[in-house]
Amino acid sequence: MSKNPMFAIRTAEGGEDLGEVRSSNPTLLRAFGAAYMRDPKAKGEVALFGPNSQLVATYDIWQDRWEDAEAKAG
Repeated sequence: MSKNPMFAIRTAEGGEDLGEVRSSNPTLLRAFGAAYMRDPKAKGEVALFGPNSQLVATYDIWQDRWEDAEAKAG
């Protein structure tokens, strides 16, 4: 098991958890999440969470890009 901080992409639809993918590389997770959301068969929404389970970003399907949580809050 890696001792590096782990980030997670979580998918959900209508409040139901669809799954989670973890990596110490948030850039890789962002690429994975974007590719998932571009698939016409994809369901739900994806969000990137940091090592302490804090929300880092959500994927905006209409703009086809990640929206950082700090940018939305500020």
